[in-house]
Amino acid sequence: MQLDLSTPQGVMLGLLPEILLCGWALVVLLVASWRHGTADDSRLAGWLSFAGVAISAAALAWLWLSHATPLGLAQMMALDPFRYAAAALILVAAGGTILLSLGYLERELLLAPEYYPLVLLAAAGMMFLAGAEDLIVLFLGLEVMSVAVYVLAGYNRGNVSSAEAALKYFLIGAFASGFLLYGIALTYGATGTTNLSLVGAQLAGGRLSLMAGLGLGLLLIGFAFKVAAVPFHMWAPDVYDGAPTPVTAFMATGVKIAAFAALVRVLLEGFPAAQSLWQPVIAGLAITSMIIGNLVALAQRTLKRMLAYSSIAHAGYLLAAVWTGSRLGSGAVLLYLAAYGLTTLASFGFLAALGRHGERTVTFDDIAGLATQRPWFAAGLSICMLSLLGFPGTFGFIGKWYILSALIAENQIILPIVLVVTSVISAGYYLPVIMSMYMKAAPSEELHRGVRLFPAAAGAIAVSVAAVVLFGFWPSGALEAAVHSAGTLTQTSAPVARQ
Repeated sequence: MQLDLSTPQGVMLGLLPEILLCGWALVVLLVASWRHGTADDSRLAGWLSFAGVAISAAALAWLWLSHATPLGLAQMMALDPFRYAAAALILVAAGGTILLSLGYLERELLLAPEYYPLVLLAAAGMMFLAGAEDLIVLFLGLEVMSVAVYVLAGYNRGNVSSAEAALKYFLIGAFASGFLLYGIALTYGATGTTNLSLVGAQLAGGRLSLMAGLGLGLLLIGFAFKVAAVPFHMWAPDVYDGAPTPVTAFMATGVKIAAFAALVRVLLEGFPAAQSLWQPVIAGLAITSMIIGNLVALAQRTLKRMLAYSSIAHAGYLLAAVWTGSRLGSGAVLLYLAAYGLTTLASFGFLAALGRHGERTVTFDDIAGLATQRPWFAAGLSICMLSLLGFPGTFGFIGKWYILSALIAENQIILPIVLVVTSVISAGYYLPVIMSMYMKAAPSEELHRGVRLFPAAAGAIAVSVAAVVLFGFWPSGALEAAVHSAGTLTQTSAPVARQ
């Protein structure tokens, strides 16, 4: 099916998943405003929002299965499997966040009606960001996402740490957006267009001009802030630590998925001719993120802050895959985003259940003896830690193995060595979580008596953990889907970028 995105009907059909999500957010907001802010009303808004995610997913599946492609060139939004795969991962992150939030908001008495519409609007912004074929659309999607997440980070108005997280994220996010916007302006000045395909065609003819090089550099800085790559990571630990835990899960998964999908598209479609310029920068960001993220995570004593620093290390792993500029590397990015997203959603879901008196204070000692009283809970959390570590038999291992394969296919030696060594280092903070649950006695029998998962959160976590194990043992379907989805993206840069 071919869609002409220059006509209103074509635009409506091409952007149907995003339009439905935005429209449904307004419906949820209207329904919530007519109610009185009780726990039942919050639960109704949550389930309505989850239904909106399902409707958007159905529209996305229709586009994907009907093989929708654009009619003509220079479109504003992509119609390719890479966009559909990234959008599917974003919807999974949004749906999982909603399910994790249903019981959490009631427990924490955070019943203001705008929470769930903000999640839907943030997800819509992420989908625009991940599928943008034009730098202007990319920036608009980024801002829609960012503004919604700013508010979500400070949603717990009575908590000083949450307010601090929102302020830091807002200030640093605005700073990063300035870099990105200035990079877009310089790119436009150098090429006369903001469309990624046309930018790539303009720059393919010869040596990159100074203005285009500066534009590329500023774009990379803006993206490095958004994915929390070292040395642009300083905001992430405090924001992840202070935000409500379901929001932290959404930031660690949805924001990363959207930002990395957009980064891959910008580099492979807009700047394939500048591969020799951006590859050293990406490699430097990857190496420093893997080393600093893992080493600093070793020093953390609270689970939430440890997971925050480990997310920086995982950004380094993903940047290593981005470095390849190949179909295999782009597929590895999608695959690892899926593995990391599912595992991280489940990990923060477990943490939200543990933090009955504040998740920020949950230490390794606070989960001592958990396996004795909550064996299934401990088993699920252990699987998540092993997947983040990259242990064989988990989805995380498949993701790292695929990144290594992509790097070795490009004859890269340094990045695979750093990835393997830092993954071994990460055992120093992932395995103590398991050891504490299984090898230490609880200081009192009352310690874990109140630990429980709300039904919706339990369902989301169970599906995530099951997927982590399933794809760890039978990864062929996920591998094929990732490679196929990345294939159409790299075909646009085939004359320049390596396959």
